[in-house]
Amino acid sequence: MPKSCESREKSAYSRYINKCLGFDADCRPYLPLDPYNEDLYDAIRQGLIPCKLVNNSFPEAIDERCIHKSLNITNITQRVANLQLGVTAALCNGCAIRSVQVEDLVSDTKEGKCNSLEFVYQVIINGYFRQINVYQHPEICNLKFVGEDTRDIKCISPQELLLRYVNVHLLHAGISKQICSFEDLCDGIVYAYLLYHIAPMTLRSRLISPDQIISDADLSNRAKAVLQNLRELEADMFLCHADFMDSRTELDLVTRLHLATIAHLFCMFPGILVTMGNHSRSRLQEDIDHLVTRNFVNSFGVTPFSTHTCVNLRDGLLGCQLFEVLRPGSSIGLKFIREFDPERIESQYIHNNTNIVRLVQSYPLHLPHIDSERLSKTDEACCMSLLLEIKRAYISNDHYDEAALLRWVNEQLHRAGRSVELRSFSDRAIPEENLFAIVLNNLTNGMARKEMMTGKRTENARYYISIAHKAGYPVFTSPEHFASCNSKFVTLAFATLRSPIRVLH
Repeated sequence: MPKSCESREKSAYSRYINKCLGFDADCRPYLPLDPYNEDLYDAIRQGLIPCKLVNNSFPEAIDERCIHKSLNITNITQRVANLQLGVTAALCNGCAIRSVQVEDLVSDTKEGKCNSLEFVYQVIINGYFRQINVYQHPEICNLKFVGEDTRDIKCISPQELLLRYVNVHLLHAGISKQICSFEDLCDGIVYAYLLYHIAPMTLRSRLISPDQIISDADLSNRAKAVLQNLRELEADMFLCHADFMDSRTELDLVTRLHLATIAHLFCMFPGILVTMGNHSRSRLQEDIDHLVTRNFVNSFGVTPFSTHTCVNLRDGLLGCQLFEVLRPGSSIGLKFIREFDPERIESQYIHNNTNIVRLVQSYPLHLPHIDSERLSKTDEACCMSLLLEIKRAYISNDHYDEAALLRWVNEQLHRAGRSVELRSFSDRAIPEENLFAIVLNNLTNGMARKEMMTGKRTENARYYISIAHKAGYPVFTSPEHFASCNSKFVTLAFATLRSPIRVLH
């Protein structure tokens, strides 16, 4: 990474952290970060800021009781524990950071700094992407093209939806120009119109008008005016003057910073979308099973980013990527269609999913009723069964045996002096007696403190899941799964404890 790129990226993330965490009392010893020196890297090494950043992007992802918060964390063990907690929690919330190690975040090397920046970016951008779906923003349905339905819009990547968001507002402003990539934002012209038309009426009078910005032929002056308008909308964290002036020489960096800016604007100012069409403006609640499952899927860096669990399996390409994770090279020899013909798209989906069925049959997955047509039609039972089996295979390294796992858990409980004998993973004793924490303590020399688990089931579960993350176990199970005794996801949590090959270091 060129030095200028690293400096600008570091400055952008420093400004973002100052804005988002500036009012957190625990962060005051470390903030504000100076965007122009090494403050960001020093703050990351301390371990607290990464945990707080994860919770800012994914509320309640980390139980605050698990974070070391002393004013000056001089103990390297506590720093590393915080970093491990932040990295594992970010991974379990869908951030594609499997190549980032705690050692990278502690290191003062060039590679360590690059990985620190990648960690921060993934947490920030995935926090935005998590919100870009029809559950939290039903107005997204107004971004459909002619001939598309709701299932189609659920399959579109967040990046494409954000481009459509910009283009819809340009059309509404009477501007014929449309953008095809985030590089097209660099001349400032699109921002001139977009910011004015998405701004609340109470703020418009404080913005420099589009006509005034466009009439200036000097790109430098246009950039300054756009940055001033972003500042009025409190959306000026990511961009600086150079992100308009040096766009062609440092395209990758500029693209990701403009993407982050548009994602922030969408989440804060949906603009005309909320008044278009006849969609319901009430938010729906995403099923927790679906959310946790797509976090698992996204943690592998799949493309496009999965926003709707079952629908994203429709074309077979996501399934292909997941099988490549399980067994690299497994799809070689199978012809997957990647460019679809609108006239034959349904049959092409079935063709791809027929290949997925072949992969299932060649792999030790227990899916006797899987069907390519059901996958293509996004049948929920079929899709979730496939993803569950993929998770089991990944966590157990292809040797998933629930009966053996249950015996192992009971052995761990007996070793801890507990007389309870579990008959299944839906046993009410698991949440009532915090049995997951007892097994975890056997493996971690007592990291979960008993006095912290005296509240309700959900709060207790949130605590010991965070302790598991702190120990490096990537547990893709929610507190609600433990509280409701959801046997499928509780089993996966225990299976993660039994699989040291998957523990992060």
